[in-house]
Order: sequence, then structure tokens, then C-alpha cells
Amino acid sequence: MATITDIVNSIYRRTKTNSTSFSAADMLIAINAAQNKVNSIIRRFVDNYRPTDFTAAEVTTGTRVPILDAEFHEAIPVWVSWQYAIENNLPIANGLLNEFLIIEKEIIKFYGSRNYKIFSITIASPGVITRDKHGLQTNDRISMITTGALPTGISADTYYYVIYSTEHTFKLAATRDGAEINTSGSQSETHYYFTDKQARLTISSDSNK
Repeated sequence: MATITDIVNSIYRRTKTNSTSFSAADMLIAINAAQNKVNSIIRRFVDNYRPTDFTAAEVTTGTRVPILDAEFHEAIPVWVSWQYAIENNLPIANGLLNEFLIIEKEIIKFYGSRNYKIFSITIASPGVITRDKHGLQTNDRISMITTGALPTGISADTYYYVIYSTEHTFKLAATRDGAEINTSGSQSETHYYFTDKQARLTISSDSNK
């Protein structure tokens, strides 16, 4: 997992720059442009995927973490470094572009295979997820991402087990057949889940004949 400080330092290392030769104002513009580039790839597979831009204060404090899966955080400094190399006619440009294209393929593979669905969740005991005709059953597994923040009690990129409520709602448990999870605090932006459920085999009484 990379913080903004990690991303900035990666850019300095790749481009052999520092805070003097690569100003904070230019760094903010470059990082947001890179995040938007990566998000444009993810939006091919995830509706309404629009994380907010980083602010100057967040670049200064350096603790914010990009929303996309941690496996692909390096895409941001690679894209920034490639843009810098192109603008300054550096010989590392082709290598950086090839590196980004490799990461891009992995992003497409990762998000393209997961069929993320938008959902809403209540802050309650227990928290209740609403998704029209979700098609899930008790003990199916889901994992979530968000463009903002999930309520306290659940985390992104963590598997949870479904507790079926109705055709359009369900609750979550941390373990199979586990207790319902309570949610608290606040939440923001858009949430998504995907399921790794396998198709269930139904055997009829005629199949043994």
C-alpha cells in the first residue's frame, strides 16, 4: 500500500528529481492527472468510479492512500514519471511506458473479471446492504471497494459472508454462518461489491436414473 509520500518519493527516484526541481504545485497536477488516467481504465468495468482528486494539503501531509487496489498504486508514479520523461526528453521514457502498459494489463484483468455492483448500506445494528435483485444467498462471499469511505465495521478489499434478508437486501458476517456485522460512524461516495460465488449444481431426481 502506497501513501502519497511513497508515490512522490517514487517519482523523485525514477526521474532523479527532488522538491526543488519538481515543485509541489507541479507534483499535485501530475499526480491527479495520473490518478485520472488509471481511473479511466477502471471505469470501463466499474460504473460511476470517480475518486476525488488529491489536494495540496494531502500532498503535503502525505498520508492519503489512493482508492484503487493497492496492487496497482505504482501505476500512478510510473505514469507521472513517463510524462516527465517525455517532456524532458529523457532516455527512460520508453521503459516507463512499457512498465505502465504491463500494469494496465493487470488492472484490466483484475477489474474486468470482477463485475462490481453498486450498493448502499445503512449505518445500523446490523448494517443492511441494499442492491436490487442481488441474487446472493447466505454464505456467498463478497468483497467491497469504495470511491470514498465505508462505515466503521467493514473494510474494503476484505471478504465477508452474506446473510440473506430479502431479494433486494442482505447483511454481512465476518465468517461463514457468523454473527451479523454492525456498522457505525459515517460513510461517503460510491460503494461497490463483487462476489466470487460459484454456480450451484442442482441435481434432479432423474439424474440417477
